[in-house]
Amino acid sequence: MGNLDVIFAWIVGVLAGLAVIGALAFAITWEVCAIKRTLAAHRAMAANRPPTDEDFWRQQRALIVPGRRQ
Repeated sequence: MGNLDVIFAWIVGVLAGLAVIGALAFAITWEVCAIKRTLAAHRAMAANRPPTDEDFWRQQRALIVPGRRQ
């Protein structure tokens, strides 16, 4: 292992391996953030949807207190 070519090849190999691992970590982090952004946008869109008839009747039931005459 004393040959200069072998030492250079090891260094290049280690640096290439580190570059591949770094790129993989970056890609995984990017995908996780993209999934979080997609979920947040979906939740925001669901929260801003117009009320349906079912929502109206659910709210009416919530206003009635059981056991109390109105």
